[in-house]
Amino acid sequence: VLLREVQALTLHRGQYTTSRRTAAVPQLQCTGGTAGCSHVPEVVQCYNKGWDGYDVQWQCKADLENTYRFGRIEVSCEGYDYPDDPYILRGSCSLMFRLELTEEGERKVKNSGSFGSGYYQSRKDSSDAGAGAVVVIVLLVLAFGVYKFFLSNQQPQQSFGDSDGFTRPFWQSQQAPPPPGFKASFT
Repeated sequence: VLLREVQALTLHRGQYTTSRRTAAVPQLQCTGGTAGCSHVPEVVQCYNKGWDGYDVQWQCKADLENTYRFGRIEVSCEGYDYPDDPYILRGSCSLMFRLELTEEGERKVKNSGSFGSGYYQSRKDSSDAGAGAVVVIVLLVLAFGVYKFFLSNQQPQQSFGDSDGFTRPFWQSQQAPPPPGFKASFT
């Protein structure tokens, strides 16, 4: 088939090209872009919009959400007898493309942060501003409780009325023996 006479191509995700001289490749190949490759369409149709004297100028369309658009596109077909043959093998064409965000898509990504979850965004919008204050108050109360619990046990306590009549610090009033070299007569 003469490439210039091809009026339209229909390419499918997950299907491979027909090949004669080279290895088959996927009909749709995403190469990145601001939207990434997670939303590759099922079907893309490319239309011949004219010949520039060197190559066919293609316009490709797909059922994409309003937040995505095609960026750079490149239709490649296998030459029938040699690489630059103007006659191509039927079914050998593939589309390499970049998937870009539209202005609407960029706004959505900017508003929802880097995670981009629609569910997360809707939940965040519906929550009231007081929820954050409640969480802070609960955390402060917990921190105060932990502070009081640990400080009340670490304050030095003195025991009165030991058998030898001396008042000793809290650490000495326990059952543990005095440190090595300690003589009770020096207190």
